[in-house]
Amino acid sequence: MATILAHLLGMDHKSKPHQIDQSMWTNLLASFDDEKFMKEMVNTHAPEEGDVDVQSLFHLVDNTLHGTTAIVDSTVNPKGTQGSGSPEFKPLKEGFNPPLAAINEVGCQLTCKALDTKNVRQTLVSLFLELSSYSWVNKALITLSSLAVFYGDFWRLARVEPSDKLAESMAILKGLPAITKPSDPQKIQVFGVLNEMIKTTLNMTQCIVDFEHDSKDVPELSTMIDVPSSVYQIIISILACSIQFTSLISTVDDNKGKDLPIFARKVKMIHHTIKRHYEHFLQKKEEIKEYQRLLRLFNAPTDNVELIKALFYIKDDPQPLFIGSKKTRDKVESLRRKNVLLLISDLKLTSHDLSILIKIYNEHKFHEERYEIVWVPIIEQEGEDVIKQFQNLQLQMPWYSVHSHTLINRVAIRIIKEQWHFRQDTMVTVLDPQGKVSNQNAMSMIRVWGWDAFPFTGAVAADIWKRPGISWFELLVTDFIFPKIQEAIKGEKYIFLYGAEEPKAIQEIEEPLKKMIDDGISIVAFNVTKSQLFWTRLESCMLSKLQTRADLHEPLMQDILRLYTNFKKDGGFAVLTKGSRVVINDSHVHVMKVMVQYETWKKHVNVNGKTFDMVFREQFDRVYILPRCHHFYIPNMVGYIPEDVKCPVCPRMMNNIVKFECCHGAH
Repeated sequence: MATILAHLLGMDHKSKPHQIDQSMWTNLLASFDDEKFMKEMVNTHAPEEGDVDVQSLFHLVDNTLHGTTAIVDSTVNPKGTQGSGSPEFKPLKEGFNPPLAAINEVGCQLTCKALDTKNVRQTLVSLFLELSSYSWVNKALITLSSLAVFYGDFWRLARVEPSDKLAESMAILKGLPAITKPSDPQKIQVFGVLNEMIKTTLNMTQCIVDFEHDSKDVPELSTMIDVPSSVYQIIISILACSIQFTSLISTVDDNKGKDLPIFARKVKMIHHTIKRHYEHFLQKKEEIKEYQRLLRLFNAPTDNVELIKALFYIKDDPQPLFIGSKKTRDKVESLRRKNVLLLISDLKLTSHDLSILIKIYNEHKFHEERYEIVWVPIIEQEGEDVIKQFQNLQLQMPWYSVHSHTLINRVAIRIIKEQWHFRQDTMVTVLDPQGKVSNQNAMSMIRVWGWDAFPFTGAVAADIWKRPGISWFELLVTDFIFPKIQEAIKGEKYIFLYGAEEPKAIQEIEEPLKKMIDDGISIVAFNVTKSQLFWTRLESCMLSKLQTRADLHEPLMQDILRLYTNFKKDGGFAVLTKGSRVVINDSHVHVMKVMVQYETWKKHVNVNGKTFDMVFREQFDRVYILPRCHHFYIPNMVGYIPEDVKCPVCPRMMNNIVKFECCHGAH
């Protein structure tokens, strides 16, 4: 009889109460971060088919612990829980049979053997071996079920009616009156700390239960929480709760839960990490769902309003648009049945691009044909300076823009980058009234042709490039970039464009160039090395032409590609024209060989009817050596780079070599 009473009171048969050995607590705390031991426990995993229904078992555990922890809260702090009401219980699945044998065996490991052996690692090994055939989540649930049975069975006696003499007798035998009405009030506070730790452990377990359930339809996110290591930490937490509780309900407890707050803080930290990972998972899952929804919408829109709405967080603001000319707000519905040019850019939208678009916007026919422009800013920086830059740029636009850059849907930005290939360069995507893309990026044709390219569709671009007599040189050089250059072209003057990355190369070009001018040769010269407008226009010409699936062997295309390639390959280029007629378009290396020899060949100019350009060309042909390989560069134009290109020099196919380049902000 004494042995039975001793067991009920948490004592062994020699009448020594169960107490926590300090080394047990230290070893248990150290087990959290022992990766080698954790790996050993993880390696015991040998799941079998026909596992336990996770949701049904969790509902049982959740109901038990929610009810029990509510009783403890009312016992520890009776005033603080008044009016809080009864805990909500989850509905149980009818006919569900929990794994009772496993729960009972694990319960025995948690309550009796753990304190008897005083070797927590040995207990953990026994637990993982006992649970080896279950899924990871069920390992945690079965262990938590064992604690729930033990914990709940004890505390439910605190709510018995005085008339229930059987329950009253059992409560006395378990020592409950000594706990709920202790002589040492510190002990009841320890129960409060332990109770919070059990709640935290339950919440940790719920995270992995929910994660397992929610990640089934997104397998690509199934590793966002390391479930095996999380379960390992949950089981250590449960073992700690059980050992501490068993010790506390003993008739004698010298420890009084001194180390419990340290352990509780550790468990809270682990819960915080698991919860943060779970919340991150939910965010990613929501992004995937939103991405799939928007992708379907982008690929098969029903009207432009539906598509444009998807670009903004409409729920945050039903009037996300700002009309620059009126300084008023508006709904997206105002764009219904209109053709819309989506101006997509960061805060580096140039004043030149802005001025071209303003001219187009001010055309009467633009509005007569029911066209509108909407600025969609892609801004990934934050701060007051960013807001000011956005607002200053917005005030320069007479058209629609998003009221605040924070209303841009981040998932929509991802699709714009992936599907429409937005990088950093400004682009204009043309939508018809049904929301279908008429031109994925019309910015290049707008830069080159301006209003002449209206309504900025691919078909219009193809027609423009078919016009007879187009001079690539006149397309590149405009008065806006080079003041009065059109006057020089009309006057049939010599025009010399050059650019080089090395200052020494520029000097070697400009010294003989000065001598030529001093000798009375009428040359208009421009160094375009740092002319961003020139390089943007050059790339726009290439992109606009490539968008029409142009034949790369066309002379016009070859000339543009040659100029661009000379700068990229050799670090510089030089173009000599008489009016708009191109005399030389080659690498600055070859042209410099002619220029440095100017003193030797200038005597042939104006002799036997040979003009300056004729002599220059003759000298160039003498020094020029055909390169071993012919190649050309195409700038970043995703979606428009041809796969197979025949060499314009020989009948072979050219190799396609991808090159990544960063100019650190310089062109």
